[in-house]
Amino acid sequence: MARSLKIVLAFIIAVTQVSPLFAEASALTAERSEPLLKWRTRVIPIAFSASLLSPASNVKQGSDLVAALRRSLRTWEEASGVEFREVFSEKQNVSPQGAAGDGVSLITVAPTAENALMFARTADEVAATTRVFFDSRGRISEADIALNPYQQFSTDGTFGSFDVESTFTHEIGHVLGLDHSWVRGSVMYENFGKNGVFGLQGFSHRTLSDVDRTAIRSKYGAPEPDEKCCGSIAAKLLFPEGRPAAGVEVWLEDSASGKVFSQTVTGADGSVDLAGVPFGNYTLYSSRKERAKRPVPTQEIGSVSVSRDENGSITKKLENGSDDIDLKYTGFNGQLTLSAVPINSGKSYTVYVGGKNLTAKGTSISFSSPLLSVSQGSIVSHDYGGDISVLSFEVTAARDIPVGEYTLFVQSAGGGRSAIVGAISVRTFNNPYSNFVLDGKVD
Repeated sequence: MARSLKIVLAFIIAVTQVSPLFAEASALTAERSEPLLKWRTRVIPIAFSASLLSPASNVKQGSDLVAALRRSLRTWEEASGVEFREVFSEKQNVSPQGAAGDGVSLITVAPTAENALMFARTADEVAATTRVFFDSRGRISEADIALNPYQQFSTDGTFGSFDVESTFTHEIGHVLGLDHSWVRGSVMYENFGKNGVFGLQGFSHRTLSDVDRTAIRSKYGAPEPDEKCCGSIAAKLLFPEGRPAAGVEVWLEDSASGKVFSQTVTGADGSVDLAGVPFGNYTLYSSRKERAKRPVPTQEIGSVSVSRDENGSITKKLENGSDDIDLKYTGFNGQLTLSAVPINSGKSYTVYVGGKNLTAKGTSISFSSPLLSVSQGSIVSHDYGGDISVLSFEVTAARDIPVGEYTLFVQSAGGGRSAIVGAISVRTFNNPYSNFVLDGKVD
């Protein structure tokens, strides 16, 4: 099975025209029915191809790929307790597609004909591919990573290139058996921008989000005994008429801060099991994965607690409601993309959202986090033409807001409600394009 980091044109728009100036990367996995993937032991051998020491011209000269890869491996080790055993190999090529590989989990950047063949049909769309080999029980025996030789990479934030460490960190998640997250801002989210999107360097995906940590701990547990980790939450959802609510997106937020901790999609029976969750108090939300003929809007499912003595459980019949608006894009500096907008604590920013049927009149924009606030009277409509409607607004982050991903909600005058989970990512690295810096603490 191949898992690829796919490139799509960013939806970057000026007020009067569409300008595809940057690109984004998205990891794309083919539909599958095989069991959840996991290595049978916590010790995983990884072979560094000699090509990492002398990369081709698509990697900026002076980039230390070995150091970047090692940082990515350490990032996942610290979150999950797995251990990567590194060896160097003269091998250049990943194992060909088939029932079994050659037994060597290789990470390569060699522009060989064999590796390039993996990108034969997607040279302009895919940045990297992870090919995973596993048995009928989902036990991984080998996982190979190759970077696309037709794309540009760097480690220093060079405009228009992909950040190598961010790319490796995402792909190592696939090596460990993780699927994609649909929470924007998480490392395993299917889209992340090249250096230059929003005028910023693309370093944010070097660091795991709480969503990524929860996902990996649901597979391998905590790295060591932890007084705050981990439990699980079982939920069962029903559509308003009583049948199982299959294919519904469910996400979990810390009740106090509003920070997103976990996400999944309900199965055929309407149930989900959110594992690897730190002990605490949470609020569960849901949203239709795809807009359906019968509207079931984004809504709060309820509150649930996880402790050392008790896991959480909740059953809920979803409510009918209006489905007259739809959010898709988040934006900054006039650019709309499928990426999260990175901001800093204690600052204010103008953020854009795009979708369908969004109007400034009668529309409310809010956050589940009490530490993010929308400035009164700041919602403005923009004419971007075509079939998209765009709003901008000013958001202010409190000084004490934790680093993490936060959900944005939009509600129409007709009662329709839509959300983008992880639309805002609070980061420690500087986003200099703020409207102002707070002089005091926001209550």
